[in-house]
Amino acid sequence: MPSLPTDTSPATSRNALKVRARELLGQALGFRDCLPATREAFVEGGHWRIMGKGEVLAQRGRPFDMLCLVVEGSLEASLLRHDGHRHLVSFLQPGDVTGIIGMLDGMGHVNDLSARSKGTALLLIGGEVVRRQRALDPGVSRAFEQQLAFRSRMLYERLASDPSMPLEMRLARLLQTLSAMYGVPDADGVLLRMKISQSDLGDWLGVSRQRANAAVQQLRSEGLIQLRYSTITIVDPAKLASCARL
Repeated sequence: MPSLPTDTSPATSRNALKVRARELLGQALGFRDCLPATREAFVEGGHWRIMGKGEVLAQRGRPFDMLCLVVEGSLEASLLRHDGHRHLVSFLQPGDVTGIIGMLDGMGHVNDLSARSKGTALLLIGGEVVRRQRALDPGVSRAFEQQLAFRSRMLYERLASDPSMPLEMRLARLLQTLSAMYGVPDADGVLLRMKISQSDLGDWLGVSRQRANAAVQQLRSEGLIQLRYSTITIVDPAKLASCARL
C-alpha cells in the first residue's frame, strides 16, 4: 500500500483543506447521502498527501486499500500500452473519489494515478476506516453503487464511441462528456474546469497529437469551441451535441 506521509503543512492550511473536504464530500455522488457523522469520520480519519506534478500515487495492479478524495489540483488516470504510449483514461478533479474497486475486490488499483499539478491535495481514507463506517452506515454501500454505476455509464459511452466514427465526432462526444462532468457556465459558453492539452486529447482518443490538433481546429473553425491556454470553452453546446450525433 502506498505510504501515507505525515502532513507537514501549517495547521491553518490543514484546517482549510478539511473544510474543503467536508464541502466536497457533501456534494459528491452517493457520499452526499451518507450520514453527516460518516463524512466527518472520513475527514478526521483520513491522511493528507500533497503531491508534486508527475508524482505517482498508484500503479495498476498494486495494492490500494483506501479511498482517495481529490481536494485540490488534479489526478491523471492512465494506462501504459504495450507500445510504450500512454492511454489516458480520465482526469480526476476536486470532488472526485477513486479507489473503490481495489478496496472491494482486493486486486489492486485499476489504472495508474499521478498528479497533474504541483500542490495536488488528496484526502486518503484507509480501508479500515471505510469498512468501519460502512458497517455503521448503509449509505456508504449505496454511495459505492452510485459511483460505480456512474463510471460504468461513462465507460460504456466511451466504448460506443468506436474508432470507425469520424474523429471530429469522437472528439465532440468526449467534450460533451467532460462538459457534463466538469463544465461551468461562463461569459463565452461552458468552460471545462481542467487544463487539457492536445497531446492529452490525442492520448485520450488513441490518435497522434497532430490528428487531435486537426480535429480540434475543425471544431474551432465551425464555432463550436474556443481554446485559451490549454483550456476549452464550448461556445455552442447545441451544435456540439449535433456534431456528436452525426
